Amino acid sequence: MADEELIRKAQPDELKKLGYAMIKGMPCRLSDVNQLPKATANGNRRVQIVGVHIFTGKKYDDTINCTAGFNGIDVPITSKESYTILDVDASSGFLSLVDDQGNTKEDASLSKSEDGEFDELSQECIRRFSKGEILRVTVLTIMGKDVILEVAKDAEAA
Repeated sequence: MADEELIRKAQPDELKKLGYAMIKGMPCRLSDVNQLPKATANGNRRVQIVGVHIFTGKKYDDTINCTAGFNGIDVPITSKESYTILDVDASSGFLSLVDDQGNTKEDASLSKSEDGEFDELSQECIRRFSKGEILRVTVLTIMGKDVILEVAKDAEAA
């Protein structure tokens, strides 16, 4: 199971579409959260969650019984930061980043697809950086790993 400091327990009412949850032990971005009707008047409260794995893109879904023995749904702890790109290593995909306070981050890397090639967002980042654009990236930290969510031109560097 996942490291305890990387996840927390949440109640079904806290889960929102486009939020994050662990589905069958996998960190997923939620695409659907449905409160299912009770089968009988005294039936169990159930919630169906559907999401896409953060790192692989594989779809997962689960139906969770929210009454008998329920102690919460595992939710990965996330943080989102914006950085300016200092350097991109086009062969390995590692990034050198700096935040607004001047702190550097050297452990982020571009995402690769299952065939080992850089994904579309990563290729865009390499292409635009090699053209000399000053770029900002939005980095999601989830389950101890960094995922690049967005690449944009740095508006302050004009």
